[in-house]
Amino acid sequence: MFQVEKEYLVIGGKPRFIYAGDFSYGRIPRAVWRDRLLMMKAAGINTVSFYCVWRYHETADNVWDFSGNHDVDHLLGLLGELGLYAIFRMGPFVHGEFRNGGYPDFLVEKLGAKLRSNDPEYLGYAERFYRKFLAIAGKHLITSGGPIILFQLENELGSAGCKGDDIPRGDTDDAENRKHLEFYSRLVREAGIDLPFIDINRIEGREELLGSRVDTGGHYPASCFGTDGELSPLRPRENRGVPYISIETGCGMFVRFFDYPAYRNTNGFQGPIIKAPSVEALAQQTVAEGASGVGFFIFCDGQHFGDDNESMIPHRDMNFQAPISCTGTLRDSYRGLKRLGWFLRSFETEILKTHPDPDWCTLRAFGSAHPGENPQSGDLFDGYGREIPAEAAAARAQPGRKVEALARVTTGLNLSDSNFIFARNVSNIHAGWKRDVRIATTPNRLASEVFQEYPKLVQLELPPQTTKILPFFVKLKERCFLDHSTATLLDRRGYGNAVQLIAFATTDEFTESSFVLPDADPVRATPGLLIKRHSPNLVSAVGSPSRGIEAAEFGGKDGVRFILVDTERAGECCDIAEYAAFSSMQILESVRSGENVRISALCDRDFFTLDVLSPRPLELHCGEAEVRLQETPGFGIRSFSGNLPGHRAPELSFHRSRAGNDLVLETVVTPDMLRDAADLVLEAAYDGEYGQAFLDGRLISDHYYGKFLVWEIGLAAWSRRSGAERLTLRIPGGRNCEIKIRLLRKYEFLIRHSDAADKRPAPRRKLQEQEV
Repeated sequence: MFQVEKEYLVIGGKPRFIYAGDFSYGRIPRAVWRDRLLMMKAAGINTVSFYCVWRYHETADNVWDFSGNHDVDHLLGLLGELGLYAIFRMGPFVHGEFRNGGYPDFLVEKLGAKLRSNDPEYLGYAERFYRKFLAIAGKHLITSGGPIILFQLENELGSAGCKGDDIPRGDTDDAENRKHLEFYSRLVREAGIDLPFIDINRIEGREELLGSRVDTGGHYPASCFGTDGELSPLRPRENRGVPYISIETGCGMFVRFFDYPAYRNTNGFQGPIIKAPSVEALAQQTVAEGASGVGFFIFCDGQHFGDDNESMIPHRDMNFQAPISCTGTLRDSYRGLKRLGWFLRSFETEILKTHPDPDWCTLRAFGSAHPGENPQSGDLFDGYGREIPAEAAAARAQPGRKVEALARVTTGLNLSDSNFIFARNVSNIHAGWKRDVRIATTPNRLASEVFQEYPKLVQLELPPQTTKILPFFVKLKERCFLDHSTATLLDRRGYGNAVQLIAFATTDEFTESSFVLPDADPVRATPGLLIKRHSPNLVSAVGSPSRGIEAAEFGGKDGVRFILVDTERAGECCDIAEYAAFSSMQILESVRSGENVRISALCDRDFFTLDVLSPRPLELHCGEAEVRLQETPGFGIRSFSGNLPGHRAPELSFHRSRAGNDLVLETVVTPDMLRDAADLVLEAAYDGEYGQAFLDGRLISDHYYGKFLVWEIGLAAWSRRSGAERLTLRIPGGRNCEIKIRLLRKYEFLIRHSDAADKRPAPRRKLQEQEV
C-alpha cells in the first residue's frame, strides 16, 4: 500500500517520515556501496535519493555503460535488500556539480543551445535516455515490492543552470517550460509508472500538469555565493495541500573557483566552512517548520574518477564536507544527524500528526550569559568603586531575553497530545549561554488545559551551539506517558515487558523528566539520578549525564525504563539486534541467529567500547580482541571494551623538499600496507593554498580548504597493489604539513546470551569480567 495523504506519505499502511540522504553512486566505488549505505541506514536514513547522470551512461552517441559504479539496476536492488526507499531523480539536466549539468560531452558539442529546450532533436535524445532508465526503474517500484517511492523530473527548470559550464536555465517562457515538463511526465506515465512526482520546478500550472505530487525545496546552513550568513528565522511553512519533503537540505558546502567577494577562510578557492551544529540546527528547523521529510544533499562525499566534475570546481574530490567523507570516515555532522534520525525513527507517528504552532510556547532566558557579561576596560584597577550604568542594571531587570523556538503541536478535542518544542542556540557568528530558560505554554483552543511553566524542578540551560527537541505529553505505552522532559529524546523501544526511553543532554546540563504511570512504584535509579515522587502516579527523574549512562525504572518490569546519556554518546548510538547500544566503532550490521548476534564493525583505532542495554547477561567475543566487561548491577548496562593488538597503522616516512614555491612530500606505499584494510587514510593538516596527491603520477585527491579542514587521502580505491607505488603530496605556497595515518579495518564480533541453555564453547580470548 502506497498513497499520498495531504501532509505525509503512507507506505505499507503506516505514515512515514522520509529521512533521506543523497548518494552520488558514480562518485563512490561500487566495492563500498553496501558499507556506505549501511552507514546511512545506521544514522536513521530510510530513503536514498540519487541523480541519474546521463554522462555516466551514454559515453558516445548511443553507446551505453551500466557497469561497475554506473550499475543503477544493482544499486536499486541493493537498496531493496537493505530495506531503504529510493527517490529516482531523472534529470535529464541534474546539475549536482557534474560537468555540463550531467549532459554527455558529445550531446553538448552537437546541440549547444538546444539543450533544455523543446527542440525536436534534443527531445529525441532525451526520450531515448528516459526510456533506458524507465526500463530499469520499472522493475523496482514500491508498488511491486521495490524501493522507488518518488520520481523527480528535470531539476530547477527555469531557475538554475550550470554556471561553470554555461548550460542554460531553461526557457524564459513559463509555457515552454511547462510543455517541457509535460513531455517527461508523459514518458513516465506511458511506461506504466503512476508514482507521484517530487516537484522542484517552480513553474505556473505545474499542479494540474503533474497530478499526484510532493512539494519540495532546499535550504543551506550557509550560502555558497560569498557569505557565511546566518540561519534563517524559525517560521511555519505554508501548507499547499500536499506533503512537503525537502530534497536539498544542505549538510555541507563545496569549493568553487568563482563568485565574488572572495570566500572566507583561505586566500582563494574557498567555500564556507560548515560547522556541525549549524547542520543539525538546519535539519531540526526543517522538521519544526512542518516538513514530513528531510532530504540531505550530499550525505556521502565522493570522487570524480573521470572528467565528470563541473568546470571551476576541484577535478578529483567532491568534498562537500558531507557527514560521510570520501574515505568513509564520519564527521561530527554525521553524529548530529544521527541523533535526529533516531528521534524521528522512534517518534515519526507522533511528529507526523503535529503541526507548527508559533503561539503555543514562549521561551525566555533570565540568567546572565556569563558573570562578566557587562563590558569594562582591561585595566585591573578600573573596577574599584565602579558604578554599574543605569541602563545595564535596567537591562538585568527586564523579563528575560527571547530564545528562538518553534513548537509542533497536536490539537485534540480538549487536550493536546505529543507536542514538541524545537529550541536552538546556534549561530554561524556567535552564540552565548542561554541560562535559566523558562518555557511558558498556553491553553489556547484547548478547553481542558491551563497555562503552564517549565521546568518545574531545575534550571534549563542552552549551552552555545546546541539545539533541543523538548517533548510534552508523549504516550510511551498503554497508560504510560512522558509528561515533559528538558532532555532531548533519542530512542524508544521495548525492554522485556517494559518500554525503554533514551534521552540525552550535554554534560553541562541538569535535566528533569516527568512520567505518568498507573502506579509509579517500585522506583529505582542509578546514583546519578534523583527521584521525586509527586503523587502515586507522577514521578520525576532529575540528573546529569556527566557520570556516564544513567538509568531509572518506574512501575516494575511492566513499566517505564528511562536512560539518560550525554550528547556525544548519543551520537554513537547503534542497534545490536533488538537492543540499543553505543559504540566507538561504526557498527555496520548486526544479525541475530538464535541466541547469537553476529556484528560487523569498522574500526579506525586499536581500542573499542561497546555499551549494550540488555535485560539478559551477554558475552562479547572477537578472535582478534582482548575484551573486558563492566556491568551496572541490576540495570542491564553491559559495557564492553577492549584492545585490538593487530590494529597497527603502517609507518610512512616522508621525504620533504621544495619545488619552486611548492612544498613536496614523497613516500613509498607497498601492497602489504593495504592487506586486510578497508582503507589506509592519510590526514594532512597543512598551511598552504591547496593540496594535490599523486600515486605513481595519477592524481588521486585534491583539496582546497587549506588549514581550515583536514585533508583526507584514501589509498584503497587507487592503489593497484601490484608493487611499490610512489605517493607524492604537492602543496603550492606550503609552509608546513603534518600527517597522521589512520587504518580503517573491519572486524567481526559475536555476542551471545551468557544465560542461554545451548551455549557453545567460546572463541579464544575469554572475557574478563568486572562489576561496577
